[in-house]
Amino acid sequence: MSQRAEFEAALARAEADWRKANENLDIAEAERANAHSAWDKVAGERRSAGADRRKAGSIWDRAFADRRKAAADRRNADAARDKANAAWDKARAERATARAAWDKARDALDELNRIEGRSQAS
Repeated sequence: MSQRAEFEAALARAEADWRKANENLDIAEAERANAHSAWDKVAGERRSAGADRRKAGSIWDRAFADRRKAAADRRNADAARDKANAAWDKARAERATARAAWDKARDALDELNRIEGRSQAS
């Protein structure tokens, strides 16, 4: 396999990796948006009547279970949001790595083109 073919194959692989990383980033962004909307919903319901500690007489009307459930919902929403953010960060880093590999392959092929251009001109 010639050097040119190797460089072109490396460039094609790098571009395919970059496209796959972009698709993964799109999926992670969608999951992140869903997690954020779920977190917003839970945060909005935080002060609902059943979960509001400051509600008059809440100590006496068996609201403790509702408060515990609301706190658990908030923790679960926080964990889901954090997990989605971490997945998005990872996908973004993978895309940056793939782009760097593509740039490196493109530079190598361009250098080969310059060298071949000079040798043909001589």
